[in-house]
Parts: sequence; C-alpha cells; structure tokens
Amino acid sequence: MALAGLLTAPALTLADDSKPQAGDILQDINMFTPEDGDPAYKVSANDRYGTQWGVDMAYGFWGTHHATADTDGNNNFALLHAQLNQRLIRDDADGGTWLRVEVSGSWALDPRSARSNGGATFVEGFGSSTSPHPDIMGPHDFFLPEVALMHYFAGKRACVIAGMVNLTNYFDAVGIANDSFSGFANSGFVNSTILPLYDSNVGAVLQVEFGRKNYVMLATSRSGVAMGYDPLNGDSDGYCIVGEYGHIFNEGKGVLRIDPFFTITDEDAEDGTTKHRRNAGIVGSVEYSPNDRLTVYTRAGVAAKQYLSAAAELSVGANVHLISSRPDDFFGVSYGVFKGQTPYEQGPDDEEGEADAEPEHGHHRETVLELMYSVQLTDFFKVVPHFQYIHNPAYRACRDAHIWGVQGVFSF
Repeated sequence: MALAGLLTAPALTLADDSKPQAGDILQDINMFTPEDGDPAYKVSANDRYGTQWGVDMAYGFWGTHHATADTDGNNNFALLHAQLNQRLIRDDADGGTWLRVEVSGSWALDPRSARSNGGATFVEGFGSSTSPHPDIMGPHDFFLPEVALMHYFAGKRACVIAGMVNLTNYFDAVGIANDSFSGFANSGFVNSTILPLYDSNVGAVLQVEFGRKNYVMLATSRSGVAMGYDPLNGDSDGYCIVGEYGHIFNEGKGVLRIDPFFTITDEDAEDGTTKHRRNAGIVGSVEYSPNDRLTVYTRAGVAAKQYLSAAAELSVGANVHLISSRPDDFFGVSYGVFKGQTPYEQGPDDEEGEADAEPEHGHHRETVLELMYSVQLTDFFKVVPHFQYIHNPAYRACRDAHIWGVQGVFSF
C-alpha cells in the first residue's frame, strides 16, 4: 500500500528553488515540506521542538457496477492516515536524529460495508493487483505501517532509517501517483504493482545524495509479517532488497527513477519442507512538469516471475490544472496495463525444477482507466470524485467493473 501522502517529489520541489542546498533531495523525500500550490498540506515544522506532523482524514463512497460475487456494490468507509517526525537529537550541520511514526486505518460506516462474507470486502474482490483504494485494509482495521529511527549524517547528504519501516514512503514516490487521498485512488497507479514495498516489517533504508541532481537508496526488509502483527515474528523468513537511483533533470522539472529488486519468499511444501522462491526485476518511472499547469508521468516494470503481484506493468498519466482562476484544482487521468500469469499460477519451481499445478482459466492482462477531479474548497478540505474502469479484474475471466466514487478529504 502506498501511505506517502505527505511526501513530495524531488523534481517538483527543486524546480521552485534556483539555488538547491546540500541535502535538499533527501529532505524532500523524508521530511514534511509544504508544497507550493497545494494548500491541503499546510505543514510547518516546529523549529524549537523539532516536531513535524500531518493528518489526512477522508470519507469515501464507492458504487460498483458488476461487483464481484459475495461482495457489496456500494460501500462507505472512513479513512485515516497520519505521520509524525519528532526530532530527538538536534544537529544543524548534519540534520540530526528523528523518530518517525505512521498510523493508518479504515472503518466501515454501514452494516453492508462491514459484512465480512469470509473476509471478502469489495476491495479484496478485485484481487491484489489493482484494488480500487489501497488504504482500505478491511471493515475495521487500524495499524502502524512505520515506527523507525532516522539519522542524517555527512552534512545532510546521507541518511539511514531503521526499525519497522514502510518502504512506500521512500521508493517509487512519483509525485502525482503516490497519494490515494488527493490523487489517483487505484493501487495500480499509487505504487508499482511489481516492487516489493513492504510495510510493518523490520528493515532499514540507506540514502545517499550525490551533488544536486543524483541520489541512490538501498533497503532491505522482512516480508513475512502481515499488517498489525508483531514485526519480530511472522509466518515466514522471507525478505526483499530494493534499490533506487534517482536523477533530476531539466533544472528540476523532471525526475527519473530506476528501482531494481530481489526477493526470497518462503513457502511450505506438501512434504513439510520449506521452499525458497526467488524473484527479481526492475521498475522505472519518469515524471515531468513542462509548466505550472501540467505534470505527466509514466511507469514501467518487469519481474522474472509472478508470485504476489504482476509480472509486467505499464502506466501513464497526467494532472492538468484546467481553470487558471483555481490553481489548486486539477483533473487527473491515468491508464495502466498489468500482465500476470492468472491468480494462482506460479511457474516452475526454483529448486527442484518441477512445474506447479495447472493454472486456472483467466486472462493474462488487466487494464485500468481512472479519471478524477480534485476540487479544493478550503485550505484544509477538498472533494475528489473519480471513475474507475477495470477490464479483467485481477486477471479473472469475469465481467468488467465500473466504479464511481467520491472522497471528502480533510488535511491538516
């Protein structure tokens, strides 16, 4: 899930600063910096106590035409996402040491949305590849995606984050496709469907900034702990390694990201042994703002095998400020194609070379179109209606889904 609503894209921030300073890139990724032109995030740091925080609260309604069997077509949910950066040790030269805490939750607001039917909410009815909203975890769920220490050093040009980490806060942070509260809601656009960006698991992230235009990140994280459970224990000992190289170009108007990854996923075999399934791949993205009224992005990726998500993806999208007299309103459109092997097909076994069970009948490509419009009513409240069309939901051979929805988002 992508829970990085307060993060800014390095390219978009640096475009407003003609004289970038050392550490600006990492500050934009990790800290809560106010965004010019976005009054929804009026977040200011308390210089005396070193406190930065931000909260997104939302009401969402989704009406689904051709809903999956055993799920409800109309749903009402309340959502919460909050983040805190609390400085523990002040160091003006190197950046200091901080505590990061993140909270997320979703609550059903009516009995129809709250019914479980074996645990299948309307979101789970579409599978893990492109759910209509990634921040709805269930009818009544509340958990901590991240509780970690963050320490800057080397003149703010390097940073290490360790503890229970949320990798979506740092990697693949495409500015216009990384916030399901104020932008695209479909999970296929919020973050890559291929990258193993785990939260609520023990891990660490190392970040290094080179000059004014380049940075690299490397992270490792466990992958066997489900949300809300003890991060020191889990169902398996699987882990992931994720990297990112970022390059800012055209005087800060664009940013290129390249994200390679490697995973090992443990799986219990019928004979009682544990199989280690390996996967690797790469994802790349580009976002560019030619002017103040338009930002475009594209994301593409491929994985060697499909275990938990897609095997290949390609998405494109844009945000357009249509009315010059309302610079905070914008129209968004995004389209994506996600390729899989069908929901349960795994391919040949890594170690023994034996093929898995025959795949279920289904389609190998899922396509998603989303249209949304963000209307900023006050500095702290916006209304975001959206439409989603999902062809071959979760690669199943079933009817296409049409989803009409609206979110009322209160941010402070």
